[in-house]
Amino acid sequence: MKTALPGPVYATVSGFCLFAISICLARFAYGPLVPSLIDMHWVTKAEAGYLGAFNGLGYIVGCVAALWLPRVTGIRLLMRTSLLLAVIGLGMCFWNFGFAWLAAGRSLAGFAAATLMVHTTALVVRSVSAKAKSMCLGFAVSGGGIAIVIISLVLPFFIVKGPSGGWFVEAAITFLVAAVAWRFVSMAPHEREPSPDSIQPLAPRRRRLVLLITVAYTLMSIAVIPHTLFMADYMDRDLGLSIGDSSSLFSILGAGCAVGAIYIGPLTRLFETRWSLVINYMMGAAAIAMVLLFDSVIIVASSSFLIGVSLFGVVALTSIRTLEIVGLPRHAHFWGFMALGFGAGMAAGSYAMSALLSQGFHYLDLFQIAEVAVICALITLLFTRWRYRDLENLTEKDRSQANHLTV
Repeated sequence: MKTALPGPVYATVSGFCLFAISICLARFAYGPLVPSLIDMHWVTKAEAGYLGAFNGLGYIVGCVAALWLPRVTGIRLLMRTSLLLAVIGLGMCFWNFGFAWLAAGRSLAGFAAATLMVHTTALVVRSVSAKAKSMCLGFAVSGGGIAIVIISLVLPFFIVKGPSGGWFVEAAITFLVAAVAWRFVSMAPHEREPSPDSIQPLAPRRRRLVLLITVAYTLMSIAVIPHTLFMADYMDRDLGLSIGDSSSLFSILGAGCAVGAIYIGPLTRLFETRWSLVINYMMGAAAIAMVLLFDSVIIVASSSFLIGVSLFGVVALTSIRTLEIVGLPRHAHFWGFMALGFGAGMAAGSYAMSALLSQGFHYLDLFQIAEVAVICALITLLFTRWRYRDLENLTEKDRSQANHLTV
């Protein structure tokens, strides 16, 4: 028995809520809490980074689960469970029962973020018309950036006496938006997903091209770690801002993310997808360079906006470019593995940078590593642009589908 599709408005609002959880609440909303966690001695600087790594580890496991579990459980049960785990994971962090307890909570949140990220787009797409897909998905994905803005502006009022208030706010908001999206998630397919064995294998050159794009995408995940994980504490300790002000300024990154989710439509109309990707990687390199060259709060805050635009632009355009290369039937399979690479890069990078902090390195050293990573990603992308310039998109139909796909 088929479940009736929800209306486009409810589908879009629900997608907005699900992306708010998967991108912000269960992942990047941790950044504004870092100064308070360190200042109140819940964790050290290195341990704050390790908590980010555990969140990335949960994200990796969630990506694997998103690829394989639907064949056993169906999408509906997996996404329902993920909503509950997001609330539980954030709620656990309300109590300071030690590093292992906090790490477990962050891991659960990361797992939930990954499964929701992988499957939300398809649920929104199947609920709106072809003409409305681009607009509806753009608004839905912007939920991640807008949620970062809201969280960053609200948190300073609740972390005056410590991070518990901040964790409570994040858990409460997650519960509310999960409640809004619960009926939408309950309309997801209950049937187990079929095996993709019937899909013809991808040509070797196209497979190698996807692999190189995945390498660049993984390097980008490393490059954004200092901005998304350590920026608030950097502005607090190295630039002299108060904890409240540094947490509030994290909202600028969220504003950039919201813009990045929306502006890719006009960008790809001006330039083809390949050059649009190059532009976004260059934007990321410029954003990190701003931190390395200047210690002005205004310039550093501007770099946060630019890295937010670049990050969401890269995510969206990488998905679109992958669709152009592999075709619609294979997209979910390859995109799932790309998400896995992105999560692995963030987890490994967070762990490595935290280890460097524990050895006495400074935040600017981490930004230098990030700059090297994004430059390597840009070089990799330019190489693919030169080496595989003869590969055309699979079909015009797949290309038109790409214009409606954002994550």
